[in-house]
Amino acid sequence: MMKKLIIIFLFYIFVIPVYAERILPYGVNPKSLQGVAVGTFPKLGGSGTVTFINTGGEARLQTICDEIPANGANSVTCTGTDVEGTFTGGPNGIAIFKSPGGEIKLQLSDGKVFTFSSQVLSMDFRVTDPSIFDAWVENTGGGRDSGARISSIDGQLEIACPPDLEAWDVMKMGRVIYVDCHLKTGEDSKVVISFSDMTTFEMRAESEIVIDTPPEKESKWSLLTGNIWVNVKQMVKDGTMKTHMSQAVAGIKGTRFALTENGKESKVEVTDGKVEFTHNKTNEKIFVLPGESVTADSSGFKPKVKFDPAKLDAEISNLKSEKKPIDFIYIIIAGVIILAIIMLFSFYKLRKKN
Repeated sequence: MMKKLIIIFLFYIFVIPVYAERILPYGVNPKSLQGVAVGTFPKLGGSGTVTFINTGGEARLQTICDEIPANGANSVTCTGTDVEGTFTGGPNGIAIFKSPGGEIKLQLSDGKVFTFSSQVLSMDFRVTDPSIFDAWVENTGGGRDSGARISSIDGQLEIACPPDLEAWDVMKMGRVIYVDCHLKTGEDSKVVISFSDMTTFEMRAESEIVIDTPPEKESKWSLLTGNIWVNVKQMVKDGTMKTHMSQAVAGIKGTRFALTENGKESKVEVTDGKVEFTHNKTNEKIFVLPGESVTADSSGFKPKVKFDPAKLDAEISNLKSEKKPIDFIYIIIAGVIILAIIMLFSFYKLRKKN
């Protein structure tokens, strides 16, 4: 009995941690390395550092004000920042930070430079050691990177990619999503998907989408079933986005809206901006404004329905209450502690018998 307990204990100490190290994004060499990127933003007289893990996980953004710009040089003053965030992983991942001034998204390109640009500020952070991404292996099937990355997973998310769209696999942070890959959420699950153009998607429970095109000026994806919330914060200049549904196509730019699809009806609810809804069969177009909802079926559009956009926004905000998943390492530690207790108890009983 004692020998069995010792074997189990050694299994938890040595084997499980090795296995845990291998639970990494698809196609990634099982080796997590810390990265550092440094840069400056001269217009505000500041500099900063981004620390991150190459395979994805927690990240940190720290900025300082090296000097005070001349009066009138810029309408924005330099303030130091020290915020925690996340990095989606990989040489083209996205680092996301929530600062007092709003959300900051830094796009990494080829494992070399994180970039951020707005009307008042631009920042470049150069990775000090780009070789940490040398072991990052992309899909060898020739698929094109869609540019979509998972920002957060609450619950279960699965992915299936060509050529076998029936081979569903558990989706993990940092995995590259290729064009024509399908994503679907499980029960009581929600997932946030981000693009480099600042567009964010929130997939709700039991929804399925497919990314149809690479991340070029016209982004296109399909909602196959379920419900999704889209926030187009910032699109590239002259860019557009189209969402394909069973009965209609939603064309949007710079807006927030919710889509619901069941295979027979396609519904859009707009809380901000404007959505152009085009019927797949009749080619009829209708513009949906804030506080309006339109449903399309096989025969055409149903009459517009008014609703309170503030209530829908509030509903989405309530859904965004984060439930941080339990880290795998804590499960290992808990298992080791429990086994240690069992071993001590067994040892005590054996000594008592003797």
